[in-house]
Amino acid sequence: MRVTLSERQFSEQIRQLEGLGPEVTVEEIQHRIDKYARRLFDHLRGFGIQMLQHGFNVSGTLCTMSASLKQSWDEESVQMRINGLAMLAPVSVSLDQPDLSAFVTNPVMLASMIDNWGAFEASLQRILLHEVRPALENTARQLMSVPTAPPSNDFEQEVFNLEYEAFLAASGKKDPLAKHNAIEEFNRREAEQFAAQQQAAKDAIWNPQD
Repeated sequence: MRVTLSERQFSEQIRQLEGLGPEVTVEEIQHRIDKYARRLFDHLRGFGIQMLQHGFNVSGTLCTMSASLKQSWDEESVQMRINGLAMLAPVSVSLDQPDLSAFVTNPVMLASMIDNWGAFEASLQRILLHEVRPALENTARQLMSVPTAPPSNDFEQEVFNLEYEAFLAASGKKDPLAKHNAIEEFNRREAEQFAAQQQAAKDAIWNPQD
């Protein structure tokens, strides 16, 4: 994730978090901002957020930093990530594909979003922190509403099977039709064997060996 901070807003956030009174000027906060920020970043690790050294970019009074978010397993941990990011008072956040696991806990939907990342990546760039969840929910609705055309030939069927197996592996789910498909395959083989036996019997009658 890339987090864009405002020099003014971040200074005021430091003031609140450090309990600094109005007698401490913004210039004085800025003079010790590295120490304040280091203390805050250490605190954020407890929220599953690690601020990274690379990706640091300054543009005027704005600064963009990179962060790595731990995967969330339930709604509580998702909210913990959001609460931690809120401590930075970000102007905006931009999500990268690995960030999806910090906000999407449903394994099937997570696998689908990762697979289709390129289709909605632009909608998750430079958004407000409180817009993250609604944007992801909107994406999920769009993915669920897109109809999938059935395979039209053997090659497309094989590709579909491979993609489906990869999707199940990524989502940690088992194929709900596995038992049904196994029974169908068994019946198909039985039918083929019976047909072959019938054909062999006919051949033996009509084409006797000398």
